[in-house]
Amino acid sequence: MAKIIPALNRRTLARMTAGEKRVARRLEALLEDDYLIWYDIPVGSQRRYPDFILLHPSRGLLFLEVKDWKPDTIKKMDKSTVTLHTDKGMVTKTHPLEQVRQCTYAVLQKLKQDPRLCQMTGKYRGNLVMPYGWGVVFTNITRNQAEKALPEGIRE
Repeated sequence: MAKIIPALNRRTLARMTAGEKRVARRLEALLEDDYLIWYDIPVGSQRRYPDFILLHPSRGLLFLEVKDWKPDTIKKMDKSTVTLHTDKGMVTKTHPLEQVRQCTYAVLQKLKQDPRLCQMTGKYRGNLVMPYGWGVVFTNITRNQAEKALPEGIRE
């Protein structure tokens, strides 16, 4: 069982969306004991808040953004923005993949300041010693729905 920081207590769960709760519970239950998972912590000088940061000693870092959007609320999507139909009308937001990418690079820049975390020699000199990645979890959209709805150029 993975360790989530802060713990999934009543106060933490009250701050989470329904989708974040589902993802948190699955990550905690299904990942091995050597995973650390941070929920909604500020990163970088702009204090961005990725939903989850996962750390594994050999697999590295994974940053996740969770969206509870439904297929019919997404009206337009390109690589940088998403237009959603909400109770307040049409709203344009940063694409969640771009959002989590920016959070990832904010953390990576901080980590690269520690020479112990960087490659010291070779063609990857100056790069981090660990792998990293980012992604988006759409909790109310199936893979099939996403593939039908999203233009091929923005699927990653």
